[in-house]
Amino acid sequence: MNDWTIQGGKLGLRARLIAFLCKSQRPVIDLLAVGAIGAILLAGFRSIPVAAVVVPYPHDLGQVSFAVAGDVIPHQAVREAAAAGGADEPGWQALFSDVSDVFQKADFGFVNMETPVAPAHSKGSKPFMFDAPLALPQALKASGVKIVSFANNHVMDQGWEGFAETRDHLREVGLLFAGSGDTAQQGWQPVITEANGIKVGWLGMTRWLNGNRNPDKDDQPHVNFFPYPGEAGGAPGMDEAGVIEAVKAARAQCDLLVVSVHWGIEYATAPRPEDIEVAHKMLDAGASVIVGHHPHVLQPVETYKTEDGRNTVIFYSLGNFLSNQSRTYVDRLMPGKDGDPRDSMIGLFSAVRKDYGPGGVSVELGHVGILPAWGENNRNELASGRTKTPVIHPVLIDREMPRLQARLDELNKIAVANKADASALALTADEKKEFIAVTNQLKVLDDRRQQILARTGDEYVVDPPKVASKP
Repeated sequence: MNDWTIQGGKLGLRARLIAFLCKSQRPVIDLLAVGAIGAILLAGFRSIPVAAVVVPYPHDLGQVSFAVAGDVIPHQAVREAAAAGGADEPGWQALFSDVSDVFQKADFGFVNMETPVAPAHSKGSKPFMFDAPLALPQALKASGVKIVSFANNHVMDQGWEGFAETRDHLREVGLLFAGSGDTAQQGWQPVITEANGIKVGWLGMTRWLNGNRNPDKDDQPHVNFFPYPGEAGGAPGMDEAGVIEAVKAARAQCDLLVVSVHWGIEYATAPRPEDIEVAHKMLDAGASVIVGHHPHVLQPVETYKTEDGRNTVIFYSLGNFLSNQSRTYVDRLMPGKDGDPRDSMIGLFSAVRKDYGPGGVSVELGHVGILPAWGENNRNELASGRTKTPVIHPVLIDREMPRLQARLDELNKIAVANKADASALALTADEKKEFIAVTNQLKVLDDRRQQILARTGDEYVVDPPKVASKP
């Protein structure tokens, strides 16, 4: 029975109510009438169910995950910090202990190894000329790194012999390396990392060689050199057209391509305009991720839509990951830029195989993220004599800050509890010192986090992986 019809010769309830309201001449009642009529009309309608939208595709069929970080530089102070942590590999491994779980949880970890490892051909290590013990690549491998860039301005620091020796040691350790080959031609072939049925290629290159050059004979080991026009110091290298063709050829051999490039200007917080242009060309040519290093400071992270509609990303500079640069920096005492070389990040991404049903199967970039990091360095404490043990290592800011805050909360609780006891001090002298030290350390990390995200953008920030509590 519908209240809008005549029922047994009488108006239905709703019809009578409308008729009554409409007869009223009073303005207030008129307004009420309009509202009441609207409510009645709305109530009279039955809700119309909306058909559920079914989106059956895509289905994720599998993925390969990556964690990438920047420059690993064995400055003398870094070597001393490793020695303080233990002899040989365990000491170096200790330097990565606060971040190694990120690499270990990824299918493949990556860093730019900015040094030769050439004990048999070493000319010594000094400022701007590096060499590292075999324990460094061994520690990288043990920490979850599986591929490194060996295409940068320091690969020839120990000569051609040291360059070739390093490549042999990387093979012995079991580390893959991008950016160099046994011959000039081989270096431009991608290194293939494969897991879960997905092939991800890595193509590495450097735009700087510190005035060095490759051997004259093409059948000897070469580094992939892509010099800036007019800035090669006379050393031959690949031009832009050749690099773009190499990217296209590499992409044809894998499901997704990552390009590692040593480029830019040291300590510049923005990429060179020509590097932005060539990065876009590489992505349009088939690459999906560009991993940049060399400036020793962080640069922006860019999302780029390619001409064929793919979503891609550029990490223009991942900054230093392990180094002794900016060792004397003091937060809020020195300009913020002085701490830039200790800012860092770990970039995260995955190659995801997706099933689009009738549209076919494709491998796409997914799960991009960044983890802000900071290079701890106690050089000032060493210089003042307050400690004798050097400490240099990266930490994840978003994991370290909650730990520090928890300790501050504990000290605050102690202070509150002691205030209830008139005979007790709010905090002991040592607790007061600790409270100030932890507060300042927390402030440093908060300041640096803001600096990092102002540079890189915060669109991709993710929470760090959880780790088991230490007993």
